[in-house]
Amino acid sequence: MNQQILAEKKEKVSTINDALKAASTAVVVTYSGISVAEINELRRNLKKAGAKLSVHKNTLLRKAVDEDGLSELDKELKGPTAIVMAKEEGAGLEVLKEFAESHSKKFAVKGGMIGGVYCDAAKMAEFAQVGSKNNAISILLSTLQSPLVLFACALKAVAEKAPADAATAAPAAQ
Repeated sequence: MNQQILAEKKEKVSTINDALKAASTAVVVTYSGISVAEINELRRNLKKAGAKLSVHKNTLLRKAVDEDGLSELDKELKGPTAIVMAKEEGAGLEVLKEFAESHSKKFAVKGGMIGGVYCDAAKMAEFAQVGSKNNAISILLSTLQSPLVLFACALKAVAEKAPADAATAAPAAQ
């Protein structure tokens, strides 16, 4: 093999490695029959969500994920594949889920890594319902806050009712 071509491939693998190391989320997707306009629309939507879709040869992706210790993704790298990477955990999953639903015969999520943990397509769909890490935190905080808000409202209602009862009861005692 030509040394120049080999050097270019090593450079591509190194670029993919750098992107994978910076990413908290890496999702492998399959596409077949998707038009350029549809891919560009997906890329725009992913960019808004803080994620990026890139297409590489499976052999280069396989070398990159093996070097990064993400060898669980090897089994997903068959056929036409692309990888979606995001710095924030779970970013872009909602966009991928919606796109997969509207292009069900042409596009699917195969699996991926979130925070260094392998997740299959079903688990990715579950995470897509929650959304990004910030969404999950806000859902958790609102769930924790809800009982406190209800308790505070109940105390306020009791406090507002108590002075009125005391005012009506005081003149009757005299």
